[in-house]
Amino acid sequence: MRKESSAWTDPPALPSGAVPAEHRAEVAERGSFALASCSCGWFAPARRSRDKARRDAREHLDQPD
Repeated sequence: MRKESSAWTDPPALPSGAVPAEHRAEVAERGSFALASCSCGWFAPARRSRDKARRDAREHLDQPD
């Protein structure tokens, strides 16, 4: 039997103890879903609404550290 690979991957991990200099959020589209993620390792759930995914990213950037 052929094993199927998952289209969803985890965001890249930072090296142990590393702190990103700044947050860089982006929204990527995968099929009919939009996913918001950040350079700090944060990510939001997949959304069918691109607006909601962008809002998730904006809210993350607006949060104080």
